[in-house]
Amino acid sequence: MLNWKNTVLALSMAGFAMVPALAEETTTKSAANQAAETTARDGATQVMEDALQALKETDAAIKALADKKNDEAIAAIERAVGKLEVTLTHNPDLALVPVDVKTTVLDTALTPDQINTTKRAALRLMKDHQLQKARMLITPLASEVDIDVTYIPLGTYPLALKSAAALIKDDKVKDAEAVLGNALATLVVLQEVQPLPMLRAAVLITEAAKLSEKADRTDKENARLAKLLDGLDAEIALGKALEYDTAEAFEAFEGQMKDIRKKTKNGGSGEGFFTRLKEMFTGLSSGPQGAAQK
Repeated sequence: MLNWKNTVLALSMAGFAMVPALAEETTTKSAANQAAETTARDGATQVMEDALQALKETDAAIKALADKKNDEAIAAIERAVGKLEVTLTHNPDLALVPVDVKTTVLDTALTPDQINTTKRAALRLMKDHQLQKARMLITPLASEVDIDVTYIPLGTYPLALKSAAALIKDDKVKDAEAVLGNALATLVVLQEVQPLPMLRAAVLITEAAKLSEKADRTDKENARLAKLLDGLDAEIALGKALEYDTAEAFEAFEGQMKDIRKKTKNGGSGEGFFTRLKEMFTGLSSGPQGAAQK
């Protein structure tokens, strides 16, 4: 399984106080989306390439059968099986091999207060048994990168290919086509959700931590640190309103922020002010949201 916990966001926050908020927000969200997808693809590396080739060969086999080129179909299947067998040899414990990564960004423009008002309105509608009207209110309440990864199940897919090849050799082309079609239908899609408020907060923490350790900060640097802390509070409030973690977790975040503000007040500096907050954010992700047959 790919490790989403190691997502690294190479975002430039230097323009935080110098560019319009909307432009900055758009840049940050775009970078978060790109970074998440890049990490997912990098995690797959050659394994993904071999699996993709196996899928292409499966498609080639289906086309060859449609063109009544049975020998070409068998050759394509054998190449596909070969690719997957190489993958299994190098990764004997691998149950699912990734073949595609897609990301979708969902980000509400509502403030935390507006989100909470919308949630209350939705609850009233549900109590009145108006589920569909409530759904229309709730659906846009998201600020996240959704990462959908498509996998080949290595326990069944190679066996299906071999079965199809045997059927072709027995001149049972229609059955072979059905087996290949069913094999493609067994692809599994898992979704990973990365909350954008948490991703953006992690970036702010990195820069704020560096400034908090600097002794004799200038007035400009103190203003910058205050801006970063305000940004952190805003992202935590948004994550809390959207319920990307438990109420207790966000209370802990807020408690840490109060402590950090006290320590950095009036130019205060030192190491480790953000250590606990960093630990809380490490690996924060909703994890795979479930599987679906493609």
